[in-house]
Amino acid sequence: MKIPLYLFTLFFFWCCVSKNDRQAMTDISGMREVVFDDKNTINIDSVIANYRFVRLDSTDNFPIGELWQTLITDDHIILVDKLHSKSVFIFDKTGKNKAITHRQGRGPQEYISLFHVTLTPDRQKIAIVDDLGKKVVFFDLAGNFIESKKIPTTFLTLEYASADKAVGATYRENPAEAVSPGSKHTDNLILFMDRNFNPESSAIRNRYLAISSTKPTLKKFGNDIQINPYFCDTIYQATPDGQLTGKYHLNMTSINGACNLPPDITQESLEKMYKTNSFFYGDYADGKDFALFNISTPPREIIAPYLYSKTTGKTYRLTLPPRNNEDFFTKIFLNGSCACYENLFMAVIPAYRIILGSSPAWKERHPEVMDGLTENSNPVLVFYELREPGNNKNNY
Repeated sequence: MKIPLYLFTLFFFWCCVSKNDRQAMTDISGMREVVFDDKNTINIDSVIANYRFVRLDSTDNFPIGELWQTLITDDHIILVDKLHSKSVFIFDKTGKNKAITHRQGRGPQEYISLFHVTLTPDRQKIAIVDDLGKKVVFFDLAGNFIESKKIPTTFLTLEYASADKAVGATYRENPAEAVSPGSKHTDNLILFMDRNFNPESSAIRNRYLAISSTKPTLKKFGNDIQINPYFCDTIYQATPDGQLTGKYHLNMTSINGACNLPPDITQESLEKMYKTNSFFYGDYADGKDFALFNISTPPREIIAPYLYSKTTGKTYRLTLPPRNNEDFFTKIFLNGSCACYENLFMAVIPAYRIILGSSPAWKERHPEVMDGLTENSNPVLVFYELREPGNNKNNY
């Protein structure tokens, strides 16, 4: 007996959420089916229409270390280094440094921890989530303090859904870590809040209490708030009023993907599955016409990038160009990219990797990157403009 595809989709959608969450669902009719198949491969060279490098200005006493976040707007590139310099760097689109926000401390205009950064809806201020200080600290794009607001709990991610609404992903691994004593939101990991971060509703329970980490992924692409619960094959879109709708269903059947695991799964069982199953951990970038998904593959948990075309509905496993390709070193960094703006996907290349890893021919071919570059220079950014496979027109 044949079962309609939409019933399978509904079943997967149903499995990812708790009973309370299902009451918040509004529509799954527009959910896209993303089918992963490692036999449907395409060379990464055939999907890059153009690329350009951006050299970042020196930031003097605040060198940029490992980047945890990248925010891209019409006019700015905002980089977050939460471990090394514990600073937020604001550049224009050419890489010229406009401001550095470094206010670590315990004062009212400072942050103890730099856990997450987002832009306010007007895109004129940055909001720094101070996890240890239990507050959000606001600065303008010149680095000047504006205000701070308390938050009700610890947040992994916090984004604005509208001018008056915010959505936060907590990382409480114990339901006893309540938002407040007796709160009805105690067991849920996604909070829908007003502009002052007062909880109004919640969703997505922590189903996996016997394993070490079950943090949900919450990302913002353009105006879309997207949520992927841990071990779930569905990516949801959240509305400002707390409704969840299906955005993508990730069909990993052909690659032996593990998802929608039983709530009582143990860490020991999970470790064994890592060696035999593919996993999606919420690493992806959702652009205007394309989405790039990074899948962990067995047995060594190597990341496999898949490109999804929203125009054709096809998904391709990206493979690397030959090493003798004159721009091999440029193109490999599209693998693993998790930042995008419209149809531009961005990767960050540490300066030392360019100096040590690129060939003499590549260095000669790219003086715009190499002139004055040292191992202590700030990272170099590369922006990729993508194209539909089969369109052989290159602009580089």
